[in-house]
Amino acid sequence: MQFSKAILLATSILAIGICSSGCSNNSNTSSSKSSSSQASSVKKEEAQIVGSYRDDADGAAITLNSDGTGTYVMANPTKADIHDQLTWKKEKNNYIINLNDSNYDTPIDARLNEDNLSLVGNDEWPNQSFRRVHGDFNIDEFLNEQHSKNSNSSKNAESKESSSHARAALKKWAKDHHKDSKKIDSLKATTDLSEPDEGWAFVDDNGTEYAIVRNGKVYPRPVIDNDTSSN
Repeated sequence: MQFSKAILLATSILAIGICSSGCSNNSNTSSSKSSSSQASSVKKEEAQIVGSYRDDADGAAITLNSDGTGTYVMANPTKADIHDQLTWKKEKNNYIINLNDSNYDTPIDARLNEDNLSLVGNDEWPNQSFRRVHGDFNIDEFLNEQHSKNSNSSKNAESKESSSHARAALKKWAKDHHKDSKKIDSLKATTDLSEPDEGWAFVDDNGTEYAIVRNGKVYPRPVIDNDTSSN
């Protein structure tokens, strides 16, 4: 009888031990799966921001690599372009970007909304909005494109600044040739010329050229022959 009790006690202890071991293993396995799932989720969120983005309004672009590094550039029409290396990391719901720039050492808050990336600055850094680039992206080609655009904009700005002088030259010409100078006020000045040369075309509402002015010299068009004013 005592022998049977001893066997029963030993069996109970063994069963408890097996249960404890099994429960412990299950707990460890669950914990391991949970940690793995959380790590995978973080990696997935980080991967969402990887890619290249451009801001044509500011002439800037940013590339974020999967290893937490990247590049920020901005075209400068008068000085050397900004071309900084950077590091980035996921932090809570947003991302933190640190530029390798001796002139700027404050972390930048980056926010991603689908294909839109916003850099939220402070007193030292302006807010910027970027759009994701789908496909290949070359930073050097982007900077060249921005410089070309800035050059054309400056050229157009100079032309627009001289349109008033061109109109004044045309009005003087009209007066000297007994044409109706008041009519010129209603004409539109445009750089869309019928001849491939810099200057201003003065056209009516139908787009018909009245005259072209280049560097203060007037080139009248045939339509002027039908002017009702005296010759």
